[in-house]
Amino acid sequence: MKKSIILGSLLFASSTFASGLSVQFVDTKWDGITVPKDEVCSNFNIKAGSTPPLKISNIPENATKLIFTYSDKTFTKMDNGGHGVIAFNLAKNTKEVIVPAQQGETFELKEGFEVVNAHTGTRFKKTPGAYLAPCSGGKGNTYQVTISAVDSSNKPLASTDLTLGKF
Repeated sequence: MKKSIILGSLLFASSTFASGLSVQFVDTKWDGITVPKDEVCSNFNIKAGSTPPLKISNIPENATKLIFTYSDKTFTKMDNGGHGVIAFNLAKNTKEVIVPAQQGETFELKEGFEVVNAHTGTRFKKTPGAYLAPCSGGKGNTYQVTISAVDSSNKPLASTDLTLGKF
């Protein structure tokens, strides 16, 4: 009996960690189903697309930044941050923030952003930069961002996944 209570407590604690952050799209053109046509890479658009602006709440007390890991879940070579990993710095004791859109295919980032890992699409002849917008050419690939709140030593405090949509 004690083992099942301890295991249940551990499972609850890990699920609390995994779902601690609350995330919402700010711009209604993002619906989590289909990537907006004007937010894809420059191969299939007039200009490089941007990340969606997001409202993040339930941010843990000691969080100093949010880490955004952009991935193509359908294409292994661009999964696990292949579309870039960027951080957004937080003011002390931020509980909720609206993270603005960040232009893709550039290293010129808006104030508050920093590059953690540039996108790896350059091996496919894509323009270098911190973030590469969805770029599958409309093959129905699934794009996702993992958002993690970390403290000043980059220790994860909370994390959640958000499906950006298919392209």
